[in-house]
Amino acid sequence: MTFGEKLRQLMAERQISQRKLAALVPCNDGYLSKIASGLKCPSPEVAERLDELLGAGGTLAALRPADPLAVSDPLDLTGVSLPMATGRPADADYVDSVRQTSQTLVRLDTEHGGDDVLPLALRAFRAVNHRLGNGAYKPAVERDLMAAAGEAAEVAAWLAYDADRQNVSRQVIHEALMLSRQAGDSDMELFELTHLAMQSVHLHRPAEAMRITTDLLDDGLPPRAAALTGIRHGRALAQLGRHDEALATLGRARAALLDGSGTRDAVWTWWITDAEVLWHTGMARAELGEWKAAIPLLRESAELRIGYRRARYNDLTHLLNALAHVGDWREAEPVLTEVAGDAGAVGSGRTRNLLRRVTHRISRAGAPSGVADLAEDVHRVLNAA
Repeated sequence: MTFGEKLRQLMAERQISQRKLAALVPCNDGYLSKIASGLKCPSPEVAERLDELLGAGGTLAALRPADPLAVSDPLDLTGVSLPMATGRPADADYVDSVRQTSQTLVRLDTEHGGDDVLPLALRAFRAVNHRLGNGAYKPAVERDLMAAAGEAAEVAAWLAYDADRQNVSRQVIHEALMLSRQAGDSDMELFELTHLAMQSVHLHRPAEAMRITTDLLDDGLPPRAAALTGIRHGRALAQLGRHDEALATLGRARAALLDGSGTRDAVWTWWITDAEVLWHTGMARAELGEWKAAIPLLRESAELRIGYRRARYNDLTHLLNALAHVGDWREAEPVLTEVAGDAGAVGSGRTRNLLRRVTHRISRAGAPSGVADLAEDVHRVLNAA
């Protein structure tokens, strides 16, 4: 019998509802639901607390599986067939295989994060780039091959960004821009420019991000592309302390998105959702020093991204950061508990580095012992990884 099965059995026998039990722990009702359904592993503290509340005499806590922080899910490499750097000249089938590989790498990133997937993406891009450099392709596919290489480079640059290898990301995105421009792929070139603006914001270079996005916003972009560019622009304004302009820009970005996709929107814009705008608006509020106002925005974004493991892990870590800033330990505890369950399974260097800083702060901020102890445990495991 699994922990979740035993938990459901005990709840039925004790005639206690999930909502009431969650309030007694205390923890988030949705988090307890995931434990009961086997989707989440409880922390040792939560397992023991549930055992105590349900009078299980240790039988429930004993069913808790090994610490999820110490185990990373293996990559499912189904569909990954990396392009070859040598062999017969590249043709249309080769170009298709490059694009299929890029799509598969994006799927892997959505589940696992950039750390483990980045080496595959760099290898794929270098193989294609090697062929372009050596002329090992049929002349008829030159433009398509350059476009596919630009897309492969964009995927690798994103993964490097997520793995917090910012120098690698910056180098590869410039190669992507050159290839996409040479191929005449203006849609991908736009995507790559927004990547540069995103990275500028991440590195706190708001003036640089402003220069990129101001030029783009003047180009009459389709709705989703305009929303993404507005997000980058709004974040840069927030970092510059331009409060009203930042929030107005992010509001217009959300309005553009809610107007729906336009016929001119590129395929890559599929991931630009309301959750993305909400998260960045929350981040802007935090950058403006309005941590309490950031919390409901970050929370709503995380709820909207249930099912998108890496994105939710990132959202919850930033939510935890905001809760720690305002000292709301009651709300921070279930968030920290859920984040702890994913910390060893999602390989996102940028999120891991933030979580390392946040858990260090929590353990020294006068938080209740249960929260501080869990933060110390997570911090220790992250440092050992």
